[in-house]
Amino acid sequence: MNANRFFKVFGLFFVGMGLLLGIGFIAGSIMTHEGTLIFIGVMFLAIFCGVGGLLAWLGISAERRAEKIVESGTAYMGKIYDYVEDHEYIVNGQPTLSVIVRYMKDGVVKQAVARTGQPDTAQYPRGATVSISILNGEAAIIPGSVSNAAIPDEALLMDRDIDAEKLSTSIGAACPNCGATLMVPVGMSTVCPYCGRKIKAAEDGSVI
Repeated sequence: MNANRFFKVFGLFFVGMGLLLGIGFIAGSIMTHEGTLIFIGVMFLAIFCGVGGLLAWLGISAERRAEKIVESGTAYMGKIYDYVEDHEYIVNGQPTLSVIVRYMKDGVVKQAVARTGQPDTAQYPRGATVSISILNGEAAIIPGSVSNAAIPDEALLMDRDIDAEKLSTSIGAACPNCGATLMVPVGMSTVCPYCGRKIKAAEDGSVI
């Protein structure tokens, strides 16, 4: 189960438990005329439904954002080059992974970072072929696209001697504030469309 689905299912479970216990205590209070049970019921409703609702919202909103990128973005076929940890989503105490995907655009090696929602690399082995979609600088993996298929220039895409960030006019970066993945022009700054944080990509490829 990926992180988005985990948050959605776990959050909805918490909401259901909160409703069940909260309504149960409130109903018990009405039947027994015990005022403290109403307080307990309200606490269950507030805590369980609040926490569960937040988790469910995080999972659902992330799923919808990824679906929008896949549906409306520009698709590219590339190779899984490497991984970076995504500390915004933690599953079983471990950060999930994002894949660095290299692809060709106008004869130039480009790379983008896309979330997997998984804490391990089992479903996304290094060197595998994958299709990604890019919209407004944010990348998402097209579901079911990971394969062992050969593609043109794959040796070039996996060449460790090539620094794709220096060849690109923009680099894929995670917003330091909200973790959103976006493209930042090298030597220039941009504003994260999700949280408004100003992000700058230095000439050496670092992001501040």
